[in-house]
Amino acid sequence: MALLAALWLVVIMATAGLQFSLIARERRALGVTASDRTRDRAALAGALAHVQARLDGQRRSQSAERQAGLAQRMGVVSDSWGNLDALFPDAIVVGETRVAVRGVDLGTVVNVNTASEQTLALLFEAELRDAEVATQLAQRILDWRDADTLSRANGAEGVDYRRAQRTILPANGNVRTVGDLAQVLGMTPNLLERLSPFLTTASSANRVNINAAPEPVLRTIPGMTPPLLAAILALRSGGRRVESVPALLTAVRGAARGDAASAAYMSQLRDLTEAVTLETREIELTLRVLSPSSIQPAQLAATIVRHTDGTAVVRRRQW
Repeated sequence: MALLAALWLVVIMATAGLQFSLIARERRALGVTASDRTRDRAALAGALAHVQARLDGQRRSQSAERQAGLAQRMGVVSDSWGNLDALFPDAIVVGETRVAVRGVDLGTVVNVNTASEQTLALLFEAELRDAEVATQLAQRILDWRDADTLSRANGAEGVDYRRAQRTILPANGNVRTVGDLAQVLGMTPNLLERLSPFLTTASSANRVNINAAPEPVLRTIPGMTPPLLAAILALRSGGRRVESVPALLTAVRGAARGDAASAAYMSQLRDLTEAVTLETREIELTLRVLSPSSIQPAQLAATIVRHTDGTAVVRRRQW
C-alpha cells in the first residue's frame, strides 16, 4: 500500500509539473508574440515618421529650386510628391526590421464610398468597355451602400442575395476595403482584379489629379470632353504637365477672345476647377513588416495630406 501510494504521488507530481511546464511555455509564447507585436508596431511607426520626413524634405528641396530659378528656367513646375515610386523604391529599415512601403496618390483613384452612380458607371465602362455591366455594377454597389431595401433597376438588395443563396448580405453602409466588393452580386474575381487599381475607400478630397490619374479616372471628371482628355494625355506623354486649368481649356477650345467669357466656357471652367487638382495632395500609405517567419505580418495603413504650407500631415492611422 505504501509503495502504491508513493507511485501515485510520483504520478501526481509529474502531472502537475508537466501542467506547469505547459502553462509556462504558453505564457512565454504569448510574451514573445506580444514583444514581437510591440517591436513591429514601433518599426511601422518609425517607418511612417521616415516617410513623413522625406515628403517634407521634398517640399524644402522644391522650394530651394524655385528660389534658385531652376524650375522657371526649365519652363516646368514639378510636383515634389509626384513620383511616389522614386520616393520609396526599397524597404525602409528601422532598427533590425525591414518595412515595405507602398504609396498611392488618392487623386488617381475613385472613392467607392462617396462616388455617385454616374462616376462609378463612367469609370467601369472606361475600363471594361461594357456599358451594361458597368451600369449594373455601379447600381449594385450603391444598393450595397444605401440603408434602404429598394433595389435600383439593375441593382440588388438583400432579397436578391438570399435568392442567389448568398450568406453575406448588403452592408447598408460604407465598404470597409476594396476587397469587400467581392461580396457584391455580379462582381467576379476577374472584374475586381481589373477595377481595384482605380478604387479606394480612404480618400476624402474627391479631386482628381489630372497630371497623374489614369485615363479611366480622368473620364469621370465633370466637364471632361474627348478633346480635353486627348490634350491632357498628349501633354503627359510628352513629359509635360498641365500648369493651369484655364490655359488648358482655352488651348483646347481654340477660343476667340470673345468666347473666353461665354457661358459654356465659364461653366466648363467652373466644373473642372472644382473637380481637379494639378498636384498630389493626399497619399494613402500601406506599410508592412517584412518578416518571413510571420504568417500575418504587422501592417499599418495611413493617410498623409499636404497642408496649405506644403508640410506633410498624417491624418489617419489604422493598424
